[in-house]
Amino acid sequence: MIKTFRKRTHDLLEIGYNEGSFSKAIDYGLIVLISLNVVAIILESIASLSEEFEQQFGMFELISVAIFTLEYLARVWVSVESKNGKFRRPILGRIRYMLTPLALIDLMVILPFYLSFIIGIDLRILRILRLLRILKLTRYSGAWATFTAVLHGQRRTLFMSAFLMFILLILSASLMYAIEHEAQPNAFADIPSAMWWSLVTLTTVGYGDVTPVTDYGKILGGIVTILGLAMYALPAAILASGFMQELSKRQFVVTWSMVAKVPFFARLNAEKIAEIAALLKPSTIPPRYTIIRKGEVADCMYFIVSGDVEVDLPPNPFHLKSGEYFGELGILNQGQRLANVISITECQLLILEARDLNYLLEDNPDLAEELKKLAKRRLAADTNN
Repeated sequence: MIKTFRKRTHDLLEIGYNEGSFSKAIDYGLIVLISLNVVAIILESIASLSEEFEQQFGMFELISVAIFTLEYLARVWVSVESKNGKFRRPILGRIRYMLTPLALIDLMVILPFYLSFIIGIDLRILRILRLLRILKLTRYSGAWATFTAVLHGQRRTLFMSAFLMFILLILSASLMYAIEHEAQPNAFADIPSAMWWSLVTLTTVGYGDVTPVTDYGKILGGIVTILGLAMYALPAAILASGFMQELSKRQFVVTWSMVAKVPFFARLNAEKIAEIAALLKPSTIPPRYTIIRKGEVADCMYFIVSGDVEVDLPPNPFHLKSGEYFGELGILNQGQRLANVISITECQLLILEARDLNYLLEDNPDLAEELKKLAKRRLAADTNN
């Protein structure tokens, strides 16, 4: 009974298993609570509000800490039910879970409150530590997962760019120290002091508190400024490229899984499905939306991953559901659309352009033959009706 309850609690708490309404309610409730905590901490820093609503702020803090503590203990308790094998052992597994980034964030959220009773903590420092609760939102953010994946994937390139910037920082500071030390012994007293000027100049911030006065110093300053534009743009370009790669990879995985669900492609091997997935474009269509209009040029066909559409072909309109497709007749006949197609429910569709369909049929004669047979049956049925 305990194991079953623990497994159920794990499924309710962990994001990857949240499919039920109660599980989603827990997530949304925690997100709202975290957001309200951040707002309360900010408002509490206003002296007038802090004095007037001191009791209310204190009560809200107690309730929040109680909920966050219960959540943290529950997550540690159910961690042994994780699919990750390293958390399976009762004691060692829980310790390993407690050392994961998300668990450490959960601990940091509640730890300052309890430490305030053990050691004296300045109120301002305590308030800043409580603001760490905003980090709990990363547990519920798909964007954060994407960002961490990009950082992990581009870590070597980012490290190399950081290393190059560090070398440039040292060289520019050393040269500026050698040039400006005699003219400005206080501002450029040593290389570490010159590194402040170098850092400010390379980042193009330019506080102006330390500036070269000699001609050679000004020339070097101009060169360092230009180099800074290039060097500090490098990490941004690396991250942008990493994001594009990660998003493309995730989009491909989603499209691949959608293609695999379509019976028309069921007998193809993984290599062929991957080839088709690269051609298809996923699209989500709202209910009662006209996907195809009669008389339009047939420039693509559609595969229904989920949902229900109506083919308005008088005198007998018919419905198509998940796994079926439409729009191929106009392409095969190289003509116009024969009927209106309207979504009945929200639909997930895969769109295949006409030229890509022709290439696909040329490379896969079996698919071409099957598609032509099915098209003839549909035309025959329409003619009989």
